[in-house]
Amino acid sequence: MNISSVRNISGSFQKINRKQPNNTQINKDSGKNTPSFKSIYVEDIVELGDVAKSNEPPEFLPKDALLLNEIANQYPYQDCFIMKGYAGLPRLEYREKPPEVQIFYSTLAKNYRIDLEPNNEKYPSEPLLLYGDSALNRYIGMTSFVSLNPSLPYTVKIGYELHKKLIKKKEEILEMIGKTDDFDLGDDTIIQRAHKEIKDVELAVTRYLMEASYAFLTDPASAKQIYKSNYPKVQSRLTEKRKYDLTTSIAKRPVLSLEDLDNKEIDICDLAVKNFPNERENKERIEELTRYLREHGIVLG
Repeated sequence: MNISSVRNISGSFQKINRKQPNNTQINKDSGKNTPSFKSIYVEDIVELGDVAKSNEPPEFLPKDALLLNEIANQYPYQDCFIMKGYAGLPRLEYREKPPEVQIFYSTLAKNYRIDLEPNNEKYPSEPLLLYGDSALNRYIGMTSFVSLNPSLPYTVKIGYELHKKLIKKKEEILEMIGKTDDFDLGDDTIIQRAHKEIKDVELAVTRYLMEASYAFLTDPASAKQIYKSNYPKVQSRLTEKRKYDLTTSIAKRPVLSLEDLDNKEIDICDLAVKNFPNERENKERIEELTRYLREHGIVLG
């Protein structure tokens, strides 16, 4: 049983500047021995729950920070933005990372600022899974002292996989547009049309996460399970991996074959669609689970 976060230890993150909502402020203390997110950005006014430090901006605890950092490393060509949503809780946006070298600006306060364009025509940022007006982030979008799946890191990971489906659909639409003059997007952009066409997958994975949330929150981990969790092992492994990445020349690292990279994980989107193929039933079940968890006062965090 894997516990996804632990209390009373501090972490670090990249934050999105509140005064300039579309900008990212790089932590000037980034030289400290703390996890360094490579493509996950966190808005500095997001409410992370009881397991975050109480100061502003809040900080992830090390296990959540390490897990999010490892997840980011698995998706080097995608960006994830954890932003303020319903009740200040996390909502998620994803975008295909532009291949251009990023420009940064030096400020009078001796900080570096990076401009992010969420409405970039070629590489737009698209909301997935957790939305600004949705209460689902109380159950699948929080960091938690005793959470297994689905805590925020796992929701972020599944969001990355869903975003891959979105990009694949976008490429299919672009290919169709190139082959015919009859393809009609209506009032949608290409990414909006692609999003509509993967809604069935999004509903299925959302239900998958909510079912996991219901199963855990109605049968919470015991003190013994928490005590025997593999947090120290995970922390040690990810810390050593990060140290290796920072201190070893890329020329000296082992080269992985395609066989090493193939078939190592289950496709969570395909699994969810296989288990929950009915869109109407998925909508009803998500509403039912949300209502039950709210009525019983059950939230992560």
